[in-house]
Amino acid sequence: MTANRHLPLSLLPLLLLLPAASLAQEAAPPPAAPDAPTEEPEPEPDRIDLLEERIAALNERLEQSEERRRQGESRLSWDGYIDFGFFAPIGNRGAGWVQDYGNMQFPAYRNYSWTFLGDILATTVNTRGEVADLGDAPGITRFDSINSDGGAGFLVNEINLRPKYVVSENTIVRASLNFAPRSGENFALGDFFDADLAEVEYLVTRDGKTSIFAGKILPVFGIEYKERKSDQRFAITPSLIARYTTGSQLGLKFRSRLLDDWLILAAAVTNNSSSIESFHFYSEVDKNFGKTLNGRGAISIPVGRHDRLEIGLSGEWGPQDRATNNAGKIWFAGVDLQFLGTGYALKIQGMRGHAPGRPEEGVWGLDLRPSGYVELDWQIFAQLGFSLRAELRDAIVTLGSERVYLTKEARYTGGLRVVMDPHVALKAEYLHNDEYGGIQDFSNDIFTSSLVLAF
Repeated sequence: MTANRHLPLSLLPLLLLLPAASLAQEAAPPPAAPDAPTEEPEPEPDRIDLLEERIAALNERLEQSEERRRQGESRLSWDGYIDFGFFAPIGNRGAGWVQDYGNMQFPAYRNYSWTFLGDILATTVNTRGEVADLGDAPGITRFDSINSDGGAGFLVNEINLRPKYVVSENTIVRASLNFAPRSGENFALGDFFDADLAEVEYLVTRDGKTSIFAGKILPVFGIEYKERKSDQRFAITPSLIARYTTGSQLGLKFRSRLLDDWLILAAAVTNNSSSIESFHFYSEVDKNFGKTLNGRGAISIPVGRHDRLEIGLSGEWGPQDRATNNAGKIWFAGVDLQFLGTGYALKIQGMRGHAPGRPEEGVWGLDLRPSGYVELDWQIFAQLGFSLRAELRDAIVTLGSERVYLTKEARYTGGLRVVMDPHVALKAEYLHNDEYGGIQDFSNDIFTSSLVLAF
């Protein structure tokens, strides 16, 4: 269709010649007989007017053809993928934590009933953030979706469907449904599904750079939420701080790219924080009247012809999820940097946060000290790429005096990516977990792989 839109201009010289030739012939009178009286020639038609009429008629036909084509296209489209993988836990039966019996390592925490060391989500096996095993922590029952008990095996990580419906030129509806086939027991199925996106986007400007969103929306904190799906992420596993920044939120969002894309602004008012649904600090439905305020501002600078450097600041503040009143606030603050080029990306993100908790209502407390990651993704050849990531998480998570999780985790991840065709990618990763800061190191590494079939 692009060629048709330029058709009137390309025919302009021809159209100029045709009327000129035809009009010249019409204007030349036939030779008169010698004795016949000479007649006055009729006035020539206006050549410009005639040309404009012909171009206008041609443009009208092209617009009608384009409109018929648009009406023939479906406004509903589907994207998605199937993520199939294999994983193998190495040590500690697939769990990322150990119990400090008798507070031998950390006697300062002997006032807690149970003290746990390590990172409960360190043994991640897929892009969903599920771990090989959650372990058998006393005094609590958890939904352990994989529960490998240290075994290695194949797993359909996720089946994702993403419908999109174009309501009008400036209104788009999107959804995302995830199906997770899991093992059942005691005559019950283990399979489950979740909806992580259900939004309507209204394009405020015709260039599509300013939008308002409503519904279950993507967060605005940091950068990692942009690649939380298997077909969007270069490698496999999310970072150790992704649990705080990649969860869907229920509310309203504004996003704009200004000054020729040099300035990026995003803000949201939501029920809940941007932590993931399976972690301690998330609830879509509010039990209080307060709302969480979210924002990010970034400067995106062109570097050369194809590269960009982006530096952003993020913040989040509001009542604690699951709390019945607004007293006590959870907050996060972060900084991010991206250097994006053709076939490679360098990503850096750091953050910290705090929540006082409310144990009588089952609301967990958090002291997240400076934590973050550095990641390099590089597609060396069309079919082969690799990724490297170094990260740490320094956090104390508490539930009153009942239990405390002390985390000082450093993780080093190396991965390979083989692109078999534009719709098929095979990935593999090895995650090496190290404990530091007085926590005795224990074996809890993971090998994982993923075959993503996107459509």
